Amino acid sequence: MNVCDSLLDILSDYGVKYIFGIPGDAINELIEAIRKQDKIRFIHVMHEEAGAFAASAQAKLSGELAVCAGTAGPGGIHLLNGLYDAKMDHAPVLAITGQVETSMIGTAYHQEVDLNALFEDVAVYNQTIYDPAQVPEAVILAAQTALSRKGVAHLSIPGNISTMKVPGYKKKKQIIYSRSSIRPCQADLEKAAELINRASKPCILAGIGAGGAVHELLTLAELIKAPVIKALRGKDILPDEHPFVLGGTGLLGTEPALEATKNCDLFFVIGSDFPYHGFYPAPEIPTIQLDRETQQIGRRHPVDVPLTGDAKITIAELLPLLTSKTDDSFLKSAQKNMQKWLREQDKKELSEDMPIRPQALARAIGELADENAIITCDTGSVTVWGARNLRIRSGQRFTLSGGLASMAFAMPAAIGAKLLYPARQVIALCGDGGFAMLMSDFATAVKYKLNVKIFIFNNGKLGMIQMEQEANGNPEHETDLHNPDYAEFARICGAEGFAIKEASDLRPVISRALAAPGPVIVNVFINPGELTWPPEVTAGEAVNFVKAKITEFFITK
Repeated sequence: MNVCDSLLDILSDYGVKYIFGIPGDAINELIEAIRKQDKIRFIHVMHEEAGAFAASAQAKLSGELAVCAGTAGPGGIHLLNGLYDAKMDHAPVLAITGQVETSMIGTAYHQEVDLNALFEDVAVYNQTIYDPAQVPEAVILAAQTALSRKGVAHLSIPGNISTMKVPGYKKKKQIIYSRSSIRPCQADLEKAAELINRASKPCILAGIGAGGAVHELLTLAELIKAPVIKALRGKDILPDEHPFVLGGTGLLGTEPALEATKNCDLFFVIGSDFPYHGFYPAPEIPTIQLDRETQQIGRRHPVDVPLTGDAKITIAELLPLLTSKTDDSFLKSAQKNMQKWLREQDKKELSEDMPIRPQALARAIGELADENAIITCDTGSVTVWGARNLRIRSGQRFTLSGGLASMAFAMPAAIGAKLLYPARQVIALCGDGGFAMLMSDFATAVKYKLNVKIFIFNNGKLGMIQMEQEANGNPEHETDLHNPDYAEFARICGAEGFAIKEASDLRPVISRALAAPGPVIVNVFINPGELTWPPEVTAGEAVNFVKAKITEFFITK
């Protein structure tokens, strides 16, 4: 076997089925090696960034290794944004880049970029293969590091090295799948239990790290009568209408979640690195934080008891130390507030107002989606509607660009998700600005006959940026978009396209789109004046907004 043959042989043992990228001279031997075998398929995207997003989404949804590739120079550079998404959302992704021949490295050769330096910040493992004898050790170590540290690994392979035979090739290192769990020490568990038992108004913030501990989380919440707030990346760990759930937190969150956070007397953070300080309780409120990574504990908010461990085993160990609470007045008050909030949202979500409310679009998609649908979401105003008004159900999955919050994630992520889970319905919630960034890769979905449903929240502008400008007291400037006819674009690409301009058409057209056999774009013209207000607006923000609107009025006169 040569270097690329052995690389694929090892990756297939890790369950890798796809490599996303664009062919190029420095990875031509990799493409040839893929052609000659039948375990791993190359997915030719239109932009390497889309390939990295697709790989990142696969890794987020499965927890398994996903792979993308780019040729020397610009191909590797184009991968970076999607790889930073993987890094910041702790997704195991291997990036393979080509490189100029070893004799040319350091000579400012055509397309030569110092890829090790370029990937230094994004990667937890970052190496160039200079000698075929490095394989398989370097490949296995790259994969193991990406999986164990939940991050990006990078291997760069110069063109002349890729064709060389691996001497005496055999898998010299065992491929290890760790099933170990981390448990906090008993003293910390007892301190946490003491705080919980003493509290009368406990509140839980659960993130994606609690995803493997749903039963334990609910048992805990029921035992101590605690409402549960979900961090955005943990949206799908519990149904949005579960009686203990208060929705999300932060700028995209709900009023009941914010009120519960302000009024609790104990805050228990489980598997979340939620970054916004202003949405935590007052510093004097006792706080417990449970996380597998010790360095994440306490870096956003003061913590009284740190619990380093896996959510499932830690909560299970904690439960016998807790006293069942009989006073559920705090929980009942929070639930009452949540029911009021949901009724207020119903007015918007079930409205047939014109122009179409984005809340109504999000609600309709959620209700008409399959019970096990995978829903990807873009960054921008659409994130607000997805967070608040797409009411996720048990069995559905939801993912987005969380830590990086990059535009253009949703559609490439849907491509990755559909390839990995071909039997499941896959839906992308796209902003018009985000979709436009990588819209050419809709042709990739058509090429590979991927049944993905793309819903564009078309308000003709970068709505979130406009709100930020106006909240700072500045008039809106250069946030408008010159959008093409996206339904016609879908048809030009060889797929179906629908446009929705009337609220009464939402459910019938969405139903037709979801039932269609192939990829579809649904271009929905939503109200451009719909505001993405946070759950609490400060007096300063309100005054600034009014000032900005007055300025805009006179500018347009």
